[in-house]
Amino acid sequence: MPFFQYRARDSEGALVTGTLEAANAAELEDSLEKMGLIPIKVAFAGRLAAGRRLGGGLFKKKVTPQELILFSRQLATLFSAGVPLTRALGALERQSANPTFKEVIKDVREEVEGGSTFSSAVGKHSRVFGELYAYMIEAGEAGGILDMVLARLAQMLEKDAENRAKIKSATLYPKIVLGAIALAFVVIMNFVIPKFSQLYSSFKIELPLPTRMLIAASKVFTTYWWAGLGAAAVVFVLARLYLSTERGKVARDRLVLKVPIFGPLILKSILARFSRVLGSLYSSGLPILQSLDIVSRAVENRIIAADVKRIEDDVRAGHPLSRPMEESANFPPMVVQMVAVGEESGGLDDMLEKAAEYYEQEVDGTIRNLTTTLEPVLLAFIFFIVLFLALAIFLPMWDIVKVVRR
Repeated sequence: MPFFQYRARDSEGALVTGTLEAANAAELEDSLEKMGLIPIKVAFAGRLAAGRRLGGGLFKKKVTPQELILFSRQLATLFSAGVPLTRALGALERQSANPTFKEVIKDVREEVEGGSTFSSAVGKHSRVFGELYAYMIEAGEAGGILDMVLARLAQMLEKDAENRAKIKSATLYPKIVLGAIALAFVVIMNFVIPKFSQLYSSFKIELPLPTRMLIAASKVFTTYWWAGLGAAAVVFVLARLYLSTERGKVARDRLVLKVPIFGPLILKSILARFSRVLGSLYSSGLPILQSLDIVSRAVENRIIAADVKRIEDDVRAGHPLSRPMEESANFPPMVVQMVAVGEESGGLDDMLEKAAEYYEQEVDGTIRNLTTTLEPVLLAFIFFIVLFLALAIFLPMWDIVKVVRR
């Protein structure tokens, strides 16, 4: 069966694009309309070979964030329209152009047909959906608001994908510069410094400390490069093993919050997700303790998750939500005050929504200014490297000139 690329608008006017399987363009337009989408353009995209359709092994096609976003929006639309979950999953399975995602949806559908909950079936494919997806689905099933949760998940996934794209764009220039510096370092160590070393050794002069350091580094680099690669490989394996332990994961999550420039950005992103998810669950009628339990697993940082679990324990003991939040160093006073006002006024979900919007704007602003923030650090690093190389190479020249004049 052929595949067609399409552009459409959803009920909110947002642009939706993708590739779906259909007998012809007219059938695809009918399918889009049933999913609540207004077709704008449909174009033939060809046929997939049988080998690619099945996928498998190391060459399985990955599921992109855009495909997961589209899946969530379409499933939310079908489910809210009264289509049974298994039939909706079957329709999306048939329409998926990604063979890997098709297999995943098929497995989820069969699990649900066999009596498993949707959240449990999704949780078995955490590499595709992520842990947050399963936890949110679980909350949607418990509160009877699965369509609302799916739409919210699509929005969150879109925001995460947008932020990742912005960060990649903002860090592209520093990556290029650092790559060029690394290449120049290899060339200098292998070809430039050995020539200068031969020149300096022909004169009976005492070399300055920077020059001796550079020559020693060049000799180690050119003679024992294999040992350096081996040591790097050992360190990499040991680091992976350590990070696979719970202690290592806690240390990693604590470290990322303290990294200059990126640490505050990550914390703001976590706070935005905490506020957004907690507000969504609480406004859906889920008890605050159950909402906090789900949020502790959804923030994807063990340090913040431990804080949320402590908050949950204090709330279970009868304390207001804002009190244990105030005792944590990771929750800024502004969030604590907004939560306190929300508790007093009975509008906790609205205040959490406002807090989420505020921190999402803060994340956007930080990402926009990321290149400007990184440039001074990058320039200082380049200045130090160039200064050290200049001193190491040219300081002995003055002594050589004096020897020649004698």
